[in-house]
Amino acid sequence: MQLQGVDLNLLVALEALLSERSVTRAGVRLGLTASATSHALARLRATFGDELLVRTRGGMIPTARGEQLLVPLRAALRDVGALLSNTARFDPRTSRREFVLASTDYIEAVLLPPLLARVSAAAPGVQLRVRPLELSDVAAPLESGAITVALGVVFDASPGLQQQALFSEEMVLVCRKGHPAVRRTIDLATYLRLRHVLVSVRGGSQSVVDDQLAELGHARQIALVVPHFLAAPLIVASSDLVLTTPARLVRRLGPALELRTLAPPLAVPGFTVRQVWHERHQDDPGHLWLRQQIFAAAKTLATSKDPSRC
Repeated sequence: MQLQGVDLNLLVALEALLSERSVTRAGVRLGLTASATSHALARLRATFGDELLVRTRGGMIPTARGEQLLVPLRAALRDVGALLSNTARFDPRTSRREFVLASTDYIEAVLLPPLLARVSAAAPGVQLRVRPLELSDVAAPLESGAITVALGVVFDASPGLQQQALFSEEMVLVCRKGHPAVRRTIDLATYLRLRHVLVSVRGGSQSVVDDQLAELGHARQIALVVPHFLAAPLIVASSDLVLTTPARLVRRLGPALELRTLAPPLAVPGFTVRQVWHERHQDDPGHLWLRQQIFAAAKTLATSKDPSRC
């Protein structure tokens, strides 16, 4: 049977007729006159090639074919009703869904602990999977669902991407305790003499710090370029290199590595971390729940100054 030639509203009438076993009662239930309900029954008989309901002394009863149709018909109407009502549900207490986050290791270090605490408490069966943030190809996996949410700072413009600011970050200068060239404060001349570690996720050879220095007619000595934020403080802790890095990362690692935190001798702009998703999944209940957890976790991040600053 080709559905294009079938009035699916007749299936609603059929369920009412088979359930009520009365044209009159079915009409009341459907909000139709007895004449319109009888007309619907005639069309149903022609569609199915069966009488569906026959009259007896005790009233109307389904035919064998009509009897067979009732249970699957009710199930089909329930499914169609759920489809049209757009009541997709996500129950974090029972879900075993996996969500994929794309992120840098800096964001993982500062945001995952409070996020995991929230998710573990509310959704013990949910799994989070983190993959590296590939900025050159984030739109396609977000659209396909291969990535649920991307977490980062700067994203290339792409149709369909939605974003939300999570938290702002400031930049600080760190060095090992006992560094022979660093006193309680640091001036620009000393900063330029020191040898630096540069974290470059995209693989470039300079950052906003170097752009600012170039505007002033200066350049710093970059001794090492690494692609990961977490490696840089470990290197600084065991060398005389220095690092300009996000403050929250130092709050996480500084005490254990015995790092000193100082204000840079030039105004290094901070940045805002954002979560990005595709509009295709905007109203998916699971996606929405995860984005809410990420936003709430971001708001719990400490905003106090690093106690090791001097």
